Amino acid sequence: MNIGAEYRQNTPILYYSYDQNFLDYFGASGVAAVDSAFSVFNALTNVSTYTADLSEWPLEAKRFNYKAQSLELYDLKSMTMTLLAEQAGLAEPDRFTWTLRSRLVGPGGCPGDVTYTVIKRNFEPYFTPLDQLQPSSYVNGTLYTYAIIERCQGTPPLADAVEFLVDPLANSYTAIASWAVEPGGYFTGLTRDDIGGLRYMLRTNNLNIESAGATTATVTTNNSTQLLTTADYAAFVAAALTNSDAELSVLFPSLVITSSSNYWVNVVTTNVNYYFTNYPWDIAGTAAHLISSTNRDTNIVQRYSHAYGNLLTGPTYIDSLPHYTNGNVTFLTTTVNSANCGAYALPGQVCTNVANRVVLTNGVFGDYFIIPTNQCGVSIVSTQLTKTISVTNVIAVATNSAGATNVNGQQYSQSLVYSYPQNTFIIHPVTCPTNTAALRQGIERVQYVRRDYDSLFNSYFTPITNTYTLNAITNNTLYPQKILRTVTRPDFLITARDLLTVFVARSISFNSNNASAGLAGPGTLNPGNVFTFNKVGPIYLNHSPDFLVETNAIQGLIWGSFDGSTNVPVIYPNGTSILNLENQVLIQISPAGTALPVGMVGVNYTNAFSGFTVTGGTAPYVWSIAPTSASGLPAGLALSASSGVVSGVPAGGAAGIYDITIRLTDAGVRFVERTYTLTINP
Repeated sequence: MNIGAEYRQNTPILYYSYDQNFLDYFGASGVAAVDSAFSVFNALTNVSTYTADLSEWPLEAKRFNYKAQSLELYDLKSMTMTLLAEQAGLAEPDRFTWTLRSRLVGPGGCPGDVTYTVIKRNFEPYFTPLDQLQPSSYVNGTLYTYAIIERCQGTPPLADAVEFLVDPLANSYTAIASWAVEPGGYFTGLTRDDIGGLRYMLRTNNLNIESAGATTATVTTNNSTQLLTTADYAAFVAAALTNSDAELSVLFPSLVITSSSNYWVNVVTTNVNYYFTNYPWDIAGTAAHLISSTNRDTNIVQRYSHAYGNLLTGPTYIDSLPHYTNGNVTFLTTTVNSANCGAYALPGQVCTNVANRVVLTNGVFGDYFIIPTNQCGVSIVSTQLTKTISVTNVIAVATNSAGATNVNGQQYSQSLVYSYPQNTFIIHPVTCPTNTAALRQGIERVQYVRRDYDSLFNSYFTPITNTYTLNAITNNTLYPQKILRTVTRPDFLITARDLLTVFVARSISFNSNNASAGLAGPGTLNPGNVFTFNKVGPIYLNHSPDFLVETNAIQGLIWGSFDGSTNVPVIYPNGTSILNLENQVLIQISPAGTALPVGMVGVNYTNAFSGFTVTGGTAPYVWSIAPTSASGLPAGLALSASSGVVSGVPAGGAAGIYDITIRLTDAGVRFVERTYTLTINP
C-alpha cells in the first residue's frame, strides 16, 4: 500500500478464544504458547511514546534452538506473532521492498522487448524532518536490491521484481511481519521495523476516514431540549418482582426488557388482624379493648428476574439520581379512644393520638427513569425541579366486625410511609447510530484479551459490551466520540484443522472507507478473524521416482514450542498438556490474565504483587516454575513453593520482558500451568 492507503485496527480491545479443535490437539502447552504471543503485543504502550529513531528496539529478534532445528520443529508462538502482525496491518516488508508497477511488451515480444516500471512499497520505520515516511530499500538495516524474473506466460504474466541482499552475509527476513518462521527458529519479540509500521498506522496524527465497525453504535447528542421526570424505584421493583415480562410490558409500555426468567420461592405470609372487643368481666360502659390476632401461611410463589435495555438509575448514570438498598420508613399509628384523653376525660369522651416511629430497614429506595425507545441515553443539561414525594400504604385497620362501626367511636389504624426524590431534568436526547464513519485519529495501541468459553470444552461465547472513545476531527476541532461495541463472537478464534498443503490458514476482512475515489485505502481491519493451525502432522514428503521409501522421506510440518534454554522442546500433539488442560476445569489459578503487575529494578516487587492464589484441587499445593517455561523469574525474585508469593527486589540488569509459566501441583499430583508476561522496568 502507498502512504495514506493503509488498513489499520481502530478497536482498542479485541478478544481471542480457543475452540475444542485447537484444545484437543495442542492442549494447555499450546494455549500457553499462543497466550505468550498475544502478551508480546499487549506489552506495547502508546506508539507515539517511543523515541523518534526507535533505537530501543532491536534490528532482529530471531534466535535458533538447535535441538528443535534438528527435529524440524516450527514454533507455535512465533507463527502466532507473525499472524498478529498481519492482522495489525503489516505486510511483508522484504517481499514488497521492490514491486512491479507496470509491464509493457514491445514489438519484439517477451522476453526480449519488455519495459517495466518498478516502485518501492517498503518505508523507513521513522519519520524524516518533514514528518513523513520515505520509501526505503532497507529492512531493519539490511539493504535489498532486485532482479526482474519473467516467465512470459500466465494470466497475469508471471513476472516479479525479486529482492536479494546487497550484502550476502547480512541478516534477512528479520521483521516479525516477514513470515520468516523456519524450523528451529523463534522470535524473542518485535523489531524496529515492526514497531515503525505500527507507529505510523496507530499514531494520533494519522487521520483516516473510517467506520467505527459493524457492531458499534456512536453516542450522539441531540441539542433539542426535553423534560424528563423520574418515578418511584421501589414501586417499579415491586412490580418487576411479581410480574412476567409480558405483564410488566403492559404496566410500563416503553420499557425494553432484554431478558427474563422465573424462579420459585417459599413465602411465609404473616397476617395481623386488629379488632375491638369487650372482656366478659368488663363493667357496663367500659371502652372496648384493642386486640390483635396473628396467623401465618406458607405458600409457593413465582418470582421474576428481568434485565432492561433502557431503565436507568443512579449512581450508575448520574450522581444526582442515587438509589439505595436501605432507608428510613415511618410507621404512622392513629388511635381514637378515651385513654388518649387522660385521667380527667369526660364520660364517653374519645381523643385522637397520632404516633410516628422511624425505622431504618432493608429495601429499595430512590428514583428511576425509562429512556424513550428511539433513544439510547440522555444528556442532563440541568435540574429543573426536585421534590420529595411521600408514599403511604395502610397496613392495619381495627374494626369490630366486617362492615361494622367501631364501638364508641374508637379507631385504630397503622400506615407505612416512605419517600423518594422526584427529579425533573432538562435533557438533550441521545441517539446511537450504528457503524458511523468519520475522520478519526489513530488509537495508539491495541490490547488483546483472552475470553474463554463458559467451559474450556463448550462453545458458548457470552456477549460483551465495550465502551471506549474514538477521536473524530470536524472543522479542525477534536470531538471525542463515545463508542458502544457489542461483541458476540471472538475477534480472533484460534482453531486447528487437517489442512492439505498449508501450515496455517487465516481469514482477514478489509473494510474500505476511502477518502477519495479510486484509492485502495485507507480502511479498517474488521474483527472476527480465524487462525487455523494445521494439525495433520507429522508429515513426510516423498518424491518419485527414486525417493519413495521411508528412509528417503523428508520430514515436513511438526509444531513445537521451544526457546533458547536447555528445556526439551514441546512437541504437539502433547498428551500431558491435554491432561493439564482438563485439570484447569477443576483447578483455577488467580490472577487469570496474561500480564502480571509491572516491577522496577531496585524496588520490592511484593509492593506491586502479593502472589498467586488457587481455588479447587486438593491442598497442600506446590508452586513452581514449569519445565516448559520460556524464562525464569528475573534475577532477585523468587517464587515461594508453599504460598505462591513472589518476593524479592529485581536486581540491576534484570530489566526486560519475561514469559513465565507457573505450575501448580495439588496433593493429588494434578498440575495446572499458566503463562504470564512480567515486565521489569529499569
